[in-house]
Amino acid sequence: MEIRLLRSFVELTDTGHYGKAASKLFVTQSTLSKQIQALEAMVGGPLFERGRHGARLTPLGNLLQQEARVLLRLSDEIDVKMHRANAGLTGQLDIGFGISALITAPQIVATFRVTTPDSQITLNDLPSREQHQRLLGGRLDVGFCRAPEETDELSFMPVIEERLALVLPSGMEIPPMNRLSTLNRLGFVALSSSRGPGLDAQISQWCTSARFKPRIVQHADDILTVHAVVAAGLGAAFLPWHGVEALGDRTHQKPLSGSASKWAVGICWRSADSNPLLLRFIDYVSKHRRAPTSSRPLAHHDELPRA
Repeated sequence: MEIRLLRSFVELTDTGHYGKAASKLFVTQSTLSKQIQALEAMVGGPLFERGRHGARLTPLGNLLQQEARVLLRLSDEIDVKMHRANAGLTGQLDIGFGISALITAPQIVATFRVTTPDSQITLNDLPSREQHQRLLGGRLDVGFCRAPEETDELSFMPVIEERLALVLPSGMEIPPMNRLSTLNRLGFVALSSSRGPGLDAQISQWCTSARFKPRIVQHADDILTVHAVVAAGLGAAFLPWHGVEALGDRTHQKPLSGSASKWAVGICWRSADSNPLLLRFIDYVSKHRRAPTSSRPLAHHDELPRA
């Protein structure tokens, strides 16, 4: 049963006059009559009685107008929802974020939700590499992470600049950078390279530039565990500065300098994804981000400055 025919039927029901209904519908009386006849053929009986007082509903017509109004109201609601979805005002987004975006990502999502209150957004704590994998597999819509390796399938926009920090047990004095070797007596706790290959490479680059080789005494599978071990006084660590800042004052931290200590953290998404809500989110982030001074993470083969 066509929605167009039901609209004509309800309009005629409300006006009770073919001429007035046709005028409101911007059709001729002949066209309206044919529409009502088509509808009567569908339901198997007359819907109106025509007389001096206009068009009056038959019992069958009265039953149909009750159901038709429900269907038209539902149709209108669907139209509104589809228009809002197409405008990126509703829908669903699965968003990943790493520890470097522990503060930034929820803040951006919270303010974005104010502009799209009907959207459904989930946040997932994931390392950068897993975000890239989920994005490529269609299991994540957008991620706050490191830039992906060269691929046309993923796009990346820098949001903040992250840097390495030297993290020590609370109360322990941070030595001058030319005496980092004294920390090897305590030893270093490191994130497993398989869990954080980007961070592992960043630490290696910085240590190479500083001519320092840390003595690794323990590995952990996540940054929170690395930080907890350091807080317990069992070692030192190199961790993302924004990440350890968000974890509070249980440790003593010092951000490191030099180009090898810095990298961009931003949003990453599938280049071919046309989800209107995602496109609105990308546009929102582009207008509210704090763009880092360098939008390209240091590549493995780049020349490193000497400390």
